[in-house]
Amino acid sequence: MKPDLSIEVCGRMFKNPIVVASATPTKDSSFMKKCVDYGVGGIVAKTVTVESRLQKHVSPRFTILHKKAWPFAFSNYSCEFLATHTPEEWAQELAGAARYCHAHNTRLIGSISGTTLQVWADLARKMAGTGVDMLELNFGCPHPNDLGYKSGLELGSDPELACEVVRTVVATVDLPVFVKLTAEAISPVMMARKMQECGASGVTVMNRFPALDLDIETGRPLLHGSFAGVGGPWMRPLMLKWVAKVAKEVDIPISASSGIWGWQDIVKAIMAGASTVQTCTALMYSEMGFRKINDFIIGLESYMERKGFSSIAELRGISLSQIVTWDKVDRETRAISVVNPQRCTGCGMCKGWCLYGAISFKNKKAIIDPGKCDGCGLCASLCLDEAIFMRGPVPVFLGDFN
Repeated sequence: MKPDLSIEVCGRMFKNPIVVASATPTKDSSFMKKCVDYGVGGIVAKTVTVESRLQKHVSPRFTILHKKAWPFAFSNYSCEFLATHTPEEWAQELAGAARYCHAHNTRLIGSISGTTLQVWADLARKMAGTGVDMLELNFGCPHPNDLGYKSGLELGSDPELACEVVRTVVATVDLPVFVKLTAEAISPVMMARKMQECGASGVTVMNRFPALDLDIETGRPLLHGSFAGVGGPWMRPLMLKWVAKVAKEVDIPISASSGIWGWQDIVKAIMAGASTVQTCTALMYSEMGFRKINDFIIGLESYMERKGFSSIAELRGISLSQIVTWDKVDRETRAISVVNPQRCTGCGMCKGWCLYGAISFKNKKAIIDPGKCDGCGLCASLCLDEAIFMRGPVPVFLGDFN
């Protein structure tokens, strides 16, 4: 029997936990319908605003850092702003998308960003009237606004004002309200607790970081000449940390976001306590485009079947009890590095990595002196031919290096 990928979140059933995040792939109804056609469980629409300066994009607005590391460890560096529609225009787009989503058993989530409490309420009411299943409040947009009011990460770094907005929106609409948290300037755990206290139904952990990169010939900031947002697969460990920490402190659902590139990342986010997992960069920077959604679904389903998980609920949070506190970390057990001579090519690189003089060579094969080996794991982790492994009295977890 195939595993059940569905998950209930705030009384809404998602046919699978994969959600397309609020970004270019959800920029209008035609793009959102494309997400639906590839089987996604949920969609967060592009964030709508009344601020005209956030409705107009710059050109170019996307670039890539660490290009040689594509497709696994690059940085998505960009300055895309919010929906390019007025709220009235966007309501029409959402209404059409909502009808298509509901006809195909896909949950649609509206995303809003206000300027005043009244505007937050007005936007919430207008978007709720389109037929969306939930709302997400964008408290994490990485682009500093300098517009005379707090929004995005600036709002997400102000617990009291953020709480006022949450209370206002919750009182305005009869829908589950999620808050997308910023990755900067404030503890996501503290903010998650505060948002729950103020009535939020769930939290999205977390948005990209605000960043700056420069042209070395002129010193000018890249793209539009200002700060931009940065994310990519490298964010996965940071996202997993905060998802796990938040999951241990709140009892509202978590939607994981940032660092998702392969189906394995989706598994890890759910293991850390997420109910749904949002993806954006994988759809935009992968050669697969929207087909990446189907790849996620197949990979997740195959993994669960292989491991014997019958439901997402069985998988969710299984890592939390295995995260030990710092005082209980095992400081006594030692593993050592061992060479597999069949795989060793004698390249000599490992000798330079070993700070303890434990590696020598004989017949062009590495040899590791167990008496000198510190068991640090560096050579085993870096060996390009995977000719070095760790051996000890208990299992060793160095990861799959992806």
